[in-house]
Amino acid sequence: MTIAGVILCGGKSRRMGLDKAGLRFNGRTWLDIAAQTLTAAGAETLIYSGRPDLPGGVADPAPDAGPAGGIVAALRHLGDRCDQALFVPVDMPELPPEALTFLAAQPGAGAFFHGDPLPFALRLSPTVIEAAQAFVTTAARSPSVWGLLIHLGCVEVPAPPGLILRNLNTPEDAATLKS
Repeated sequence: MTIAGVILCGGKSRRMGLDKAGLRFNGRTWLDIAAQTLTAAGAETLIYSGRPDLPGGVADPAPDAGPAGGIVAALRHLGDRCDQALFVPVDMPELPPEALTFLAAQPGAGAFFHGDPLPFALRLSPTVIEAAQAFVTTAARSPSVWGLLIHLGCVEVPAPPGLILRNLNTPEDAATLKS
């Protein structure tokens, strides 16, 4: 099975006040940490959603399309080049690769952890990509990632014991990182 990794890194970082991808933890940028986490989880290809300025970067389909729009852009870019994709936000530098391999091993269309749609794993097919595009296109307003995953048939699974999922969205959140 071929696996792609997608880093959702095209947000405006309004609450953080600066680009989260360039923030540093233990001497590495959050973008580098996300890429290394995906690679350690088995991703052979990396896509940077919302960052066409980077090699492997994909532009968001429209301004303010939100994460769901970035997900669809990445899916369209991947097409049939892989069997599964792992999606992570750039603002989870503490995410262990084992969490992603756990999600990837779940049966069915895809999986995400109870209470949080990010990160998630998704098995790819032309049907899945078309369904994702249709969901985002027909949404009356910016569609939620949660709604998209449910629409695609992904299941919500309990997090493994001890796994803490934290999105770091403010300078105060970032200050809580421990080396």
